[in-house]
Amino acid sequence: MPVSFDPELRLRQLAEYVLKIHLNLGPEEAEVQLLRCRLVGYSLAAQLTSEGYGKKYIDSLMAEAYKNLEAVTGRVVTNPYADPCASQYAMLDWLRSLAMRDPAEPFMIFIRAEFRKVFVPTLRLLTVLCGTKNKYTWEEVRGQLQEIMRLLQVEAAWEECESHLERYLQKVAPIMGDEFSL
Repeated sequence: MPVSFDPELRLRQLAEYVLKIHLNLGPEEAEVQLLRCRLVGYSLAAQLTSEGYGKKYIDSLMAEAYKNLEAVTGRVVTNPYADPCASQYAMLDWLRSLAMRDPAEPFMIFIRAEFRKVFVPTLRLLTVLCGTKNKYTWEEVRGQLQEIMRLLQVEAAWEECESHLERYLQKVAPIMGDEFSL
C-alpha cells in the first residue's frame, strides 16, 4: 500500500496495525510500540474534523489492542492511560530498571532510539492527565527522565525533546478534553 499523508487513511492503517500488533512483535516491544501508536493516533485525530475520530476513539482502539496483547501473551498488560497516575510511577520505575540490561541487546538499542519520541511525550501526557494533586509534577518527571536518559545512554539534547514536546502538546490539546491543561 502506498504511503499516504491523508490523516483519516493513516488513522485507519494505524488501527489495522495496532489491532494485530500482538501477532508481529514480542510483548515488550509491542507495549512500547503501542505507546508510540497512541501518540501518533492522537496527532492524526487532532488533524481531523470528522466526528468520531477524537481522543475517545483512539483510547478505545488502544484498549482493544492492549486486550488483544494480553490475551495472546497470557500475562497482565497494563494500558497506562487507564490509570495515568499509577502509570506515571510504574513507567519511570520500569525505565530505571532497564539500566540493568545489556545495552547491546536489540531491545535496548530500540529503547534508546525511541526514547525521546515515545517516553518523553507519554510521560508528559500521563502527568497532565493524572487528576490528583498527589503526583509528580512535570519538573520532577523531567528530572527523572534526564537521569534515566543518562543511565541508558540515550543521546538526545533535552532542549530538542522539549521543543518537539511543546509542538506535539499544542497540536493534540484540542482533542484531549477538559482535564488537559498545560
